[in-house]
Amino acid sequence: MSEYVLGTSDHELARLGLQQEVWGGFTRRVLDAVPLPRRARALDAGCGPGYVTAELRARVGAEGAVVALDESPRWIEHVRGRAEREGWSNVELVQGRVETVALAPESFDLVFLRWVLAFLPEREAVLRRLAAALKPGGVCVVMDYNHEGISVFPESDGFRAAVRAVRAVYSAHGGDTWLMGRIQGLFRSVGLEPELFEPQVIAGGPVSPAHRWLDAFFPFHTRQWVEQGHMSARERELFLREWEERARDPAASFFSPIVVGASARKP
Repeated sequence: MSEYVLGTSDHELARLGLQQEVWGGFTRRVLDAVPLPRRARALDAGCGPGYVTAELRARVGAEGAVVALDESPRWIEHVRGRAEREGWSNVELVQGRVETVALAPESFDLVFLRWVLAFLPEREAVLRRLAAALKPGGVCVVMDYNHEGISVFPESDGFRAAVRAVRAVYSAHGGDTWLMGRIQGLFRSVGLEPELFEPQVIAGGPVSPAHRWLDAFFPFHTRQWVEQGHMSARERELFLREWEERARDPAASFFSPIVVGASARKP
């Protein structure tokens, strides 16, 4: 995978912070289902700005350790800054690609990927190398999309065009917006035994978490999707007009795609 598909701009940093605010509770519920041993080692694969890294370091405790891995120099420096400010002593930062970085065999109790695996073309190969890095009894946790259900009401042709565009962006980079429909088979293919499989959808009206999350994503990123040829300028104009109308409509409803938290254990 090349540099993060959605970029590392100030806007994306703020959007990822909002995303953690909106989805942090679900992330914690998924992690609560994965008890960790004392002195646990966890890998935050594709850690981004480190929002889940902070969660993992609290869970492993002072005797444990977290490896925060990301290919983006900006995200690694962002995590480093927070680690220095807050005195994190149990986090190791690694800049590298999850597809190629050296990982010692059987060295982690937990491998965590949130909104990472769906971007990667060689998903089975990545899972296989991560499974090899798990200790016996260790757990791999994946949180990602089955990209159905995402919608707005009253219905919007402009929003449908924007959804088609984001799916095209994933596809153009070899990604899979329906990854979580296949994840249990992928786990089994690399020798892991599926355990947790929990879907979550958020929905609400204007200014709800669902609307705020979608609003931070689509109006900003559709500009570059027009430049990349994934939607037309006319489609974007229609989307923006209809989106603004629904944002002012107290009867409007906004639905996220299905997000699934899934885990699998190494025998």
